[in-house]
Amino acid sequence: MSIAVSAVVQQSRCLAGLLVLMCATLFLIAAVLLFGLVGDLSLTVRSLLAVLCVACGSYVFFRTLRNGKIYKIQISGNGQIRLAGLPAGERGEPGEGELVELLPDSTLWPGLLLLRLQNAVRQTHNVVILPDSVTPDSYRALLVACRWIVMRHADADKQRISGI
Repeated sequence: MSIAVSAVVQQSRCLAGLLVLMCATLFLIAAVLLFGLVGDLSLTVRSLLAVLCVACGSYVFFRTLRNGKIYKIQISGNGQIRLAGLPAGERGEPGEGELVELLPDSTLWPGLLLLRLQNAVRQTHNVVILPDSVTPDSYRALLVACRWIVMRHADADKQRISGI
């Protein structure tokens, strides 16, 4: 059985929508606090809390816009992973990329892949893959390939510990 997979991972529209909803909720909370519609806090405390809500919402919103990347993930038949990234604003195909290793604390759920990948210089990349980030076939193939890699590493660790 070959687990060779190649997939281009776009930003998830579902995740982006949820982040916008969260930011809008923070701005609404800031307005409620500022106009004193809830509780009996002093104007200074309400203003500070409102500014904090607006600052957090703005930070999340602009960081999401700025850090959005398109990733190309290639997994070879022997489980070797190559990751290439392209900032979301740029056009074209992601470059050649770098070899990375799937860390054991990655999340591999049927509805969410949170891949924690580490390169040779110990730099960690977090890649969030939701079902709307890739095609359904690519999602399924990535899930199976990543689970196979994790199981293979777990078997190797068991053999190393037992001295086989």
